[in-house]
Amino acid sequence: MSAFSIAGLSSGIDTTSLISQLMTVAAQPQTALKNQLATQQSLITTYQSLNTKLQALQTAADAVSSSDNWAAAAASSSSTSVIASTTTGAIAGSSATFNVTQLATSQISTVAVGAGGTVVSTPSNGIDITDSAGTAHHISLTDGSAAGVVSAINSAGVGVRAALVNTSSGQIMQLTGTSTGAANSFSISGTDSAAQTLATAQDAQITIGNPAAGGYTMTSSTNTFSGVLPGVTFTVGGVASNVTVSVSSDSTTISNNVKAMVDAANSVLSELSTDTGKGGPLETNYQINAITQSVLNLVSHGDANGNSFAGLGIQLTSTGSLKFDATAFTAAYNADPAGTQKTISALATATSSASSAASINTVSPLITSGNSQVSNLTKQISDWDTRLTNQQTALQAKYTAMEVALQKIKSTSSWLTSALNSLSGQTSTSSSSSSTTLG
Repeated sequence: MSAFSIAGLSSGIDTTSLISQLMTVAAQPQTALKNQLATQQSLITTYQSLNTKLQALQTAADAVSSSDNWAAAAASSSSTSVIASTTTGAIAGSSATFNVTQLATSQISTVAVGAGGTVVSTPSNGIDITDSAGTAHHISLTDGSAAGVVSAINSAGVGVRAALVNTSSGQIMQLTGTSTGAANSFSISGTDSAAQTLATAQDAQITIGNPAAGGYTMTSSTNTFSGVLPGVTFTVGGVASNVTVSVSSDSTTISNNVKAMVDAANSVLSELSTDTGKGGPLETNYQINAITQSVLNLVSHGDANGNSFAGLGIQLTSTGSLKFDATAFTAAYNADPAGTQKTISALATATSSASSAASINTVSPLITSGNSQVSNLTKQISDWDTRLTNQQTALQAKYTAMEVALQKIKSTSSWLTSALNSLSGQTSTSSSSSSTTLG
């Protein structure tokens, strides 16, 4: 609504304040709508928060019920020089013993630098670096000095890096392969002095059993091996004998997944406790209140045979929340992996279904309904804006017209008073003159 400034010049009434008070009364229905809108928006925020937590619970429960996650495995090595890890497909209980007979290395070669600092006397001819496949990579030179050749090699991007090294016997140019493995060997031609190989490019190698008696060797261009055991990768860091890499069930990861589900359930229960508690925004909403009981019943009713989940590390607390005991779970899982998986997976499946149903059938419709009400209330408030603006404009026109009318009346009154006063003065003068003549 726009502001008005109408002074009561004629009436003496503060019409601006009067109109403001009248508009405050007129706007009461709109104010009520605005209050309803704020309440509905707050409810939607509450519903959305609860829905997010229900969806998180469903996700956590699905992770627990997934058979792939129960197959989680961890790899270990008997040697500190071999680091093992698992990927998808690792099989608990598998193992391999081997010897690390050599590590993967890069080729290192050196070229002597001439007394004048020259490596290539005829730079226009360039040099060639030939890879292990026999492909020659020609490198053009504009400068045959050691520094010029080093720069040209490093700019060529042929898998070889060059550097100048100051030794006790003089400066040399050192060439190093950028990758390890026999396939990354190289040779160089076109330099004044022939290159000398300090380290040969070679693959890492392990032997499993006796190669002369049914055993075999495996190589890798890097120091990392895969394929020795399904789903296992390990990196060797030194020559070693009788190294055993083994795979065991990763109960820690499985336990963490179950804990995540319990934590997500407690998050939902905490939200529900706040929302439906005394004075909470959803205190009287029986649909939302029912969700709390449905979550708690999943645990309180026990497994399919009515047995408590406490032996598997999950139990109810006196405060209406859930508690997870990782030690109890691990002990139960180690004692009976298949049975523990079956029972906890069933609980997770039921939890996923319950949280999904609560989200889809209860909370989401409330959000949709709330958004519809917000849209309707917003339109009504907007309509009232137009109505109140028109009403205020009408009041302004009415009181302005009143002031104008009063001003005209005052002007007429003033004229009449002046005219009467003038007439009265003339009469008095005439009477005075007559009295003088008679005397």
